[in-house]
Amino acid sequence: MPQIVPALIFGFCSLLAYLFSITALVNFAPQLLALSAIIFLLILFKQKTFSLYSISFIVSLIIFTTGGLNSPVFFLIYFLLFTVAFQNPPSTTLGFSLILIILLSQSLNSSASLLPLFSLLFITPLAWFVGRQYLDNQKLGSLVSKDETEVLLWLSLNFKNSIIKIIDSVSILMSTAKLSPSQKEQLDNINHESKTLLKSSQKLSREIDQSTDDED
Repeated sequence: MPQIVPALIFGFCSLLAYLFSITALVNFAPQLLALSAIIFLLILFKQKTFSLYSISFIVSLIIFTTGGLNSPVFFLIYFLLFTVAFQNPPSTTLGFSLILIILLSQSLNSSASLLPLFSLLFITPLAWFVGRQYLDNQKLGSLVSKDETEVLLWLSLNFKNSIIKIIDSVSILMSTAKLSPSQKEQLDNINHESKTLLKSSQKLSREIDQSTDDED
């Protein structure tokens, strides 16, 4: 249900633009576009991010007030769909596309206007697929980042602490117990290997941390 909400909001923005285009207020379209652009810039300045809903309204208003399917700038609808697909779940893109198709079909008045309508029908599955691939890649990146975090935590806490305990225990045993030369040699080897493992783990932690920073 939450995924339907963005599609409804996008659809509502386009519906407002369509209703405006079929009223006498359509003569004030340039003024409304200017006002919408100002609101968009204010949101961008305040939140440091653009409002996709504002863009949806602006693009829809331009399309509907310039002829709908017969608009010379109809191609803007393709850019809008792909932008929505990159920022939202596939179901949102699909729902918004269906709403656009229904609204734009109201301007179907000739066989020539069938072409842009059919193109929109074909571009919708493509936008849906691209959006799904993009979101899947984002999820995969999040899982990789989570695995890297877990590895770093294990290296910096569990593994490091265990190795340090082994080194301390071996050092205490070598200094207090009466050991034969072979036993001391074995303990010395254990101590040496433990320190080598500790250094390797610290180096690996730095490399993972640096590679993560480079990706960011």
